[in-house]
Amino acid sequence: MRIAFIIQVHKQPAQLERLLKRLAHPQVDCYVHIDAKCSLPEWESVLSLPQVYLVKQRANVTWAGWGIIQASLNGMNAVLNTGIDYAWVTLLSGQDYPLQPIGQIIAFLQQQKGRQFLNVISEEALRPMMSKMEHYHFVEYNFPGKYRLGRLLTAILPRRKAPLGLQLYCGSAWWTLSLDCVRFCVTYEQQHPALRKYFKLTWGADEFIFQTILMNNDVYRSRLTDYLHYIDWSAGKEHPKVLGIEDIEVLRQSGKLFARKFDFNTPVLDRLDALMDKPVDSHS
Repeated sequence: MRIAFIIQVHKQPAQLERLLKRLAHPQVDCYVHIDAKCSLPEWESVLSLPQVYLVKQRANVTWAGWGIIQASLNGMNAVLNTGIDYAWVTLLSGQDYPLQPIGQIIAFLQQQKGRQFLNVISEEALRPMMSKMEHYHFVEYNFPGKYRLGRLLTAILPRRKAPLGLQLYCGSAWWTLSLDCVRFCVTYEQQHPALRKYFKLTWGADEFIFQTILMNNDVYRSRLTDYLHYIDWSAGKEHPKVLGIEDIEVLRQSGKLFARKFDFNTPVLDRLDALMDKPVDSHS
């Protein structure tokens, strides 16, 4: 069994190197998407690691805009275009880190055939977030007065509705999907340009698009289970908590395979490394 990771980065090549070395395994390939705003030379060293590949089609990533979705799609296409029959594809950021040794992650995924790991929040939790979709947002565009224009259009035009009769769903942007599911998502987006046209005028669509595509499909909807990430949103802010050494116990007890987000060279990463490298039969 082979698995692939798509890793989106825009800073800290050394942090990416640490993540890649932790994921290194003969059965693992990593596809790195570097924000088009970044200069490639500073990433050359980390991209030279074994079984690490640059996603050559680089998107200009905009937080909460279409650019981050385009980065995901570019990575998905890079994986598909290899023709390699990966069993699983996982989307990570450069600030993610595994909570279990890569061998254990592979062993777990070997037992999960037919499942798709994608977070979908409840309708009740979605309701207060619908302004991200129903109002006009110009995240992808840079012109004077764009926020005022968005408010004006929202006030005078009918509420925006999802195209194609789709019901909107939302959840975390990070996932682990089978290769056939990745292919389905990419093909659906390519064959339905109305989807891109709609989401380009929304806010935070990376937390909606794949949930919406898969939850509106009877086959994949029945296979979805919660994602494999631990993320702390308890502060109720737009960004999750940056995890620290004080979170080590909850990370250990989470049962998740990955967590985010971490700063570079934080002591919690050293502690996670020590736990993952600890012999299984050790009682020390």
